[in-house]
Amino acid sequence: MLYDPGVWLFGLAVGLFLAGVLGVVLSTRRVPPDEVGVPGYIGDPGSGRQLVQLEAEVERLRAERDELQTVLGRLAALLERRYPQLSAERRAHLVTTGDDGERRTD
Repeated sequence: MLYDPGVWLFGLAVGLFLAGVLGVVLSTRRVPPDEVGVPGYIGDPGSGRQLVQLEAEVERLRAERDELQTVLGRLAALLERRYPQLSAERRAHLVTTGDDGERRTD
């Protein structure tokens, strides 16, 4: 019976099928959240707290950036209203330096 090629082919087909199923199961396995990380890297126990602090800092910086963009947009609108004849380059100079070229006697 062991010399029968049909038995060997059947055994080989079953083995390949099981290897394929095992490969699919292992490749689609979900990693639990506590195991997420770089393989071979031992993390610092306080790194989770640091990550939360960094995420909060990123959110704060994004909010500050959005606020500054809003202020810059308002400033650009005011400059366009006050100096409609000026070019965009001159308005950019006004924004950065605050110098409109007018002499003031205070």
